[in-house]
Amino acid sequence: MLAREYADALSDRLTPEMFRPEPSRACWLPVHGLIVAACVIAIVDAHVGLLARTGFVIVIGFSFTSLGILAHEILHGSVVERLWLRRCLGGLCLAPLGIGPVFWTIWHNIHHANTQHPTKDPDTWGLLDGAPLDPTMGFLRRFTNARTLLFPFLLATGITAHAAALLFCTQKRMTPQQRVATLAEFLVLWAFWLALGFWLGWTNFLLFYVIPLLLANAIVNSFVVTNHFLNPLDDDGDPLASSLTVTTYPWLERLLLNFNYHTEHHLFPRMSSKYAPQVARLLKEKFPDRYHHLPQGRALLAVWKTPRAYRDRLRLVDTHSQELYGTLGHGLEEQISPRSQTSH
Repeated sequence: MLAREYADALSDRLTPEMFRPEPSRACWLPVHGLIVAACVIAIVDAHVGLLARTGFVIVIGFSFTSLGILAHEILHGSVVERLWLRRCLGGLCLAPLGIGPVFWTIWHNIHHANTQHPTKDPDTWGLLDGAPLDPTMGFLRRFTNARTLLFPFLLATGITAHAAALLFCTQKRMTPQQRVATLAEFLVLWAFWLALGFWLGWTNFLLFYVIPLLLANAIVNSFVVTNHFLNPLDDDGDPLASSLTVTTYPWLERLLLNFNYHTEHHLFPRMSSKYAPQVARLLKEKFPDRYHHLPQGRALLAVWKTPRAYRDRLRLVDTHSQELYGTLGHGLEEQISPRSQTSH
């Protein structure tokens, strides 16, 4: 089924209010901005011990995470409508991740228009005998086999590193104006962070930026890698086949703005995630055999237990052992079940 058919099936249970922007969500920007500023000052100027500094690093990392997720909502237009304001607010939120708002919009629009397409989706690893949009993913997929030791590294660097690689490999596809804007964003952002490191000291820079950045990447990626990596490849525009929603602690879902409800987001990308739990309940009710949802821990474990290379549209393959794995809805659930006796 296409996204429009799912939307039509749910239309009588949705209200116009659910599709209006939620400007109050932008209030999280100054809150996290002040938290980060206070922690940076404490790290640089306060004479505190290692335990306190570790706490500040973790808090900054969580705020970087929350700001990146807020940017995702803002740049989709579900917080404010005006483009210039979206880019200003979204750019501030994305700055800690080293990603500019113009590039993010280009990248994410391509992803939404081509979700799980083997050659057009910038966030898909693609078929083993094909070339994905990001060539670095084509290189890495041969090493990201089942239970790979690269998994923690990919979690801690994935968002920022993937964005940088994709920025440069897609330059030829952009208009001249887009090339200038995206490269300017990249250079200004990284010049700012490096200048801050030079000013405040590289040891402090490691504590208030580098380690929190790795932590933010890991937290965001703990959701991102489950969004599509377990799903079959798809070029039919079926968001229930190509996306996965994960569930976690309710308090954490609220703090992270319901970022875990990813199928709902692909179905209604401009709807505020405030209403995602309601849409999830409707999808479970209307399409129980099509809608995929897993606890986050189980989904993460499944990503670790499976390779990233696709043998074909429905099966993943370990390039070392040549063992085949199913995808969601096509045998994966049985293979990753704790009761499974299959040894990998």
